[in-house]
Amino acid sequence: MQRFKNVLVMASPGVNLTQLMRSAEQLAATNQARLTVFDVVPRLRPRRTGIVAGYRPEDLQQLVERDRRSELEKIARLASTIQVEVEVAAGTPFIEVIRRVASHGHDLVIIAPDQPGGLAGLARASTTMHLLRKSPVPVWVFRPEVPADGDVLTAVGPFEEGSPSSLDIKLTQFGWSLAGRRGSRFHLVHGWRLDGESLLRNGRVRMPAAEVDELVHWEEVQARDAVAELLAGAGIPEHGVHLHLRKAKPIAAITDVAATVDPGVVVMGTLARSGVAGLLMGNTAETTLGMLRSSIIAVKPEGFVSPITLDTDLDRLVRAG
Repeated sequence: MQRFKNVLVMASPGVNLTQLMRSAEQLAATNQARLTVFDVVPRLRPRRTGIVAGYRPEDLQQLVERDRRSELEKIARLASTIQVEVEVAAGTPFIEVIRRVASHGHDLVIIAPDQPGGLAGLARASTTMHLLRKSPVPVWVFRPEVPADGDVLTAVGPFEEGSPSSLDIKLTQFGWSLAGRRGSRFHLVHGWRLDGESLLRNGRVRMPAAEVDELVHWEEVQARDAVAELLAGAGIPEHGVHLHLRKAKPIAAITDVAATVDPGVVVMGTLARSGVAGLLMGNTAETTLGMLRSSIIAVKPEGFVSPITLDTDLDRLVRAG
């Protein structure tokens, strides 16, 4: 697994961070990494606060930040084997997290979903979804209720050029190594299908069923060959992988296998292609993440450019979502 050296834990208010901190501490200790606990408080607007009981707006801002820092120091003490840094910023949470990543060289963000408990998916986890869309480094969405030693499921594809991409190889190596560290089984899922099959069978074309069956079989053979190429490129023996090749759209394949396997963590890419400043994840990732109950590690392709920089027009970005 990638050896993270500078881990940032986002301490969302109202979230039980005990199990998250234990896992973050173990990861940091194993990798001899720095660990920082971080949170963002609202930026008080002077025109709304005025002078309250003799305090200027900047005084109130300092009090709010100081109080939150005190709370974070208690959280940091949950890690007993390593030293943990504590930092507080003011502003919009997801923006300040990504700015912190950019300015301090963090290579992993860990966050528990910032939404009401008992909800599946991430539909109401606003900060979490923003980070999954825009963070330039991997984001580990940690669900404290999920067993820390559960199986690992990595989702790969679609293989748009007929062969696995560098991101597919990266995801596979990541999931394989993580499963080894957890002492759990490693699952790999890939959804494949013949585009336009229903039209070929039932549309105006009406190809003979045997010919369509042959095309479907050929698609399956190509999918198996591509997965074999992927495992070879990742340096992983096929006998050590629980492979799930499903004739289905990627979303259906991932959610179906996840429902059967019940993994502790799902490793997946959030964009198929690199080189663009991304505000949105790929449709497959966006939909799938809203349906999973497991922890999630989301990885961007090499060359992904976050739309957030240290001099981003914050008001415009927040309005854009």
